[in-house]
Amino acid sequence: MSCKGSRLFRFGRQAVENGLRFLFSVVFIFVYQQVFGAENTLPGVAVSVALTMYPTMDLGVRPLTMAGTIAGLFVAAGPVAQLALASPWLALPCNLLFVLLIMLLTCEPEPFKPSVCFLLAFVFSQATPVPMERFPLRMAGLAAGGLLVAGVTLLEWHRRGFGRQGRSLTQQMRLSLEKPGLIVRMALGLSLAMFAGMVLHLRKPLWISIVVMSLTQLEFHETVARIKHRAAATILGIVIFVLLFRIALPEEYAILAVMLFGYVGYFLPAYKYKQVINAISTLQASLVLLDTTEAVGGRVLCLLGGIAIVLILFFLQHLYRLLRSRLHSPAAPQQA
Repeated sequence: MSCKGSRLFRFGRQAVENGLRFLFSVVFIFVYQQVFGAENTLPGVAVSVALTMYPTMDLGVRPLTMAGTIAGLFVAAGPVAQLALASPWLALPCNLLFVLLIMLLTCEPEPFKPSVCFLLAFVFSQATPVPMERFPLRMAGLAAGGLLVAGVTLLEWHRRGFGRQGRSLTQQMRLSLEKPGLIVRMALGLSLAMFAGMVLHLRKPLWISIVVMSLTQLEFHETVARIKHRAAATILGIVIFVLLFRIALPEEYAILAVMLFGYVGYFLPAYKYKQVINAISTLQASLVLLDTTEAVGGRVLCLLGGIAIVLILFFLQHLYRLLRSRLHSPAAPQQA
């Protein structure tokens, strides 16, 4: 087979694989929504992502430990997130403690970012609280999703031989505690973003929370790079959204265009490209509640607010480290 033919074959195989993954995601979310209600669509997205993520990742944890963590955190996300209906001041410490727990259990191994799906389930649930009469259905969805992901992960890890000499829960927590800065910044940042969303009565509180979650990285240079990519992607996404969805494309074709962008996203795994597609899709989806001006303005303001929270927390961490190093440095010898 020629070099060109080989490239075409690989591209064709990738196109089919991406198409199957995209189809699975769409079908799963549709079924989840039909069973548990439209208000649980976003938690269903988190379950869908987890279902394609954890079974294929060797995280170095014992299988039963991972399965219990998956089921427990998905279920616990429901009642903690529901506190958004009670009081911002009550929710603030509860959100802080729950994110601390997520990070303590799942921030390692850091390159795999295993905490992402649990944070998504919590953030999505917190941003879309349901009336108390619908809360049992929310909990049923999270429990069913968590058990499904835990079961598939157990089976697939057993098939692949993952985790046979893995870490226990205590060992996993000790390993996570080697990155206290990341844990604390994520917990403080997300709880503050959620608090701001409730106090300011944001129409789309998810937008500021997801920015903080996405931009909070282990190292400062990683955060700066993500800020640059996300800001540029948001601007480009807004331009494409306005030109395509508000000017060129008839409204009845919008859903097809969004699905096409979603499929294309499987070919563009880089963060900066994913964020362009996310910006376009979320702006289009927000038109159910907002007009174009409110959607664009809200998106930009939440981006700026999220960036501010992340940078302030990095500055405070740097200041803390500087003060601690000065306090622990040996005193200069006094001159006679």
